This record gives sequence, structure tokens and C-alpha cells, in this order.
Amino acid sequence: MIKRATILLISATGLYGCGSTPLPPSAPTSNASFPASPISAPKITPIPRGGLSLPDRVAFSQKDPRWSSERLGNSSDTMGTDGCLVTATSMALANLGFVTNPSDLNARLTQTDSFTPRGWLIWDGIRKVTAGEAEAVYHTEASEGIINSCMRQGQYPLVQFYLKSGRSHWAMITKRDGRGYHMRDPLRPSKSALIFPRSSDSFKAVRCVGLKA
Repeated sequence: MIKRATILLISATGLYGCGSTPLPPSAPTSNASFPASPISAPKITPIPRGGLSLPDRVAFSQKDPRWSSERLGNSSDTMGTDGCLVTATSMALANLGFVTNPSDLNARLTQTDSFTPRGWLIWDGIRKVTAGEAEAVYHTEASEGIINSCMRQGQYPLVQFYLKSGRSHWAMITKRDGRGYHMRDPLRPSKSALIFPRSSDSFKAVRCVGLKA
């Protein structure tokens, strides 16, 4: 097992960002057809509940050349510049046992009309692309209590904060301990989760991705 490095997660300075709809909407009416086969159901043992540490099996970078140039939905934004949320969501789903990656998830969300015209993720798309096996739980505020509750239920918290550039950014939390939140940052690939040393007050929003109860 790789020993976790104590690395501070510091806001990047590049002009990166990503967005999601500000409220928990359903997808707009569309004639687009659903994918013939949703992401297959998890093939691993369900995540144990009750703790503040989730399995950290998968890490993706939004800047990976395999998908960094792909557009988000039908927008002009690309995965490399604005795909942190899709990347973080794909990490959550992959850790839950779904076979996916940022490119695959982006394609499925596009097929199910799960982006706004601006390329913002519509959260109900998570249910659609997994045939109802997973969901994104929308919270109206961000707090340590909410984040801890999500982890105890086996859900991966996706948290929003702002970079030094002022752009919105999202990362996935895998653990909480005395050093802070351990996070997978789509902009900063690393062998082990990075540590966000600030309190939950720095988070502007939280969504929790987990298996449907």
C-alpha cells in the first residue's frame, strides 16, 4: 500500500473552472435518445458505512491528453479547461465500481441531454447514465456535518471552492482526519490524495455521489 503523503492542496493559479446548475433541476425536455446501454452496475462489494474514509481506488486528471480536448456536451468548453466536475464525478462513480472515465461519462451525459447549453452538468444525469443505480444528492449548504454524513453513508462528497484566479473548481473528498480533508483534485494528479488544510467554510457547495439507497 502506498503511504499517503502529507501534501497541501493549494488553489491553482491557472484559468480553470467548471460549473453545474445552481439548483437541483431535472434535464430539459429533449428528443435525444438514451444510450443503448447505461454504465454497468457496480461489480464490487458495497462500501462499508459509518466511517470517514472511503476507498480511493481511482484518480483521473481533466488534463489527460486522452480527453482534455473533448467538448463538454454541445458547449465550446473543453474537459481540459472546464471539466473538473465531470472528472471528479467520474472518479466517484469509478470508485463505486462503475466502469467509466471522464471521456466515457462526458459522452453519456451528452447523449442524455445532461448538460446545459453552457456545458454545466445537470445532476439528474447521474441517475440517467447509471440506469438509476447511482445518484447525486444535492445539498443547499456546505458544512462539515453534511460532508461527514455523506461519507458515513458511503457517498463521495464533491466540493466546490474557488481558485486564486476566481474560477470555480470541484474536487472529490475521500477522507477526513486531523490533518484535514483528503481530496482528489482533477487539476493536480498525484499518487495519493492531497490534503486540503482549510475548514469546510472554504467550500461553497457540496454534492454527494453514491449508490441509490
